Amino acid sequence: MSHEIAHPASSPKQAALQLVIELVRAGKLSPLLGDASNMISIYEQFTAHFEADKQKDSAIS
Repeated sequence: MSHEIAHPASSPKQAALQLVIELVRAGKLSPLLGDASNMISIYEQFTAHFEADKQKDSAIS
């Protein structure tokens, strides 16, 4: 892979997107089963988690 891996602390949305893509590549998520709402929900959950961690880290610093 020639693209940089996004760090969740600095780019939570990009990191969440990359994580969902890697789960699809690994066969753990399938875009062929049902509609996209499941993958969108997973992306939103990862984004919220990474953004909460980012806010928690910035509050500690």
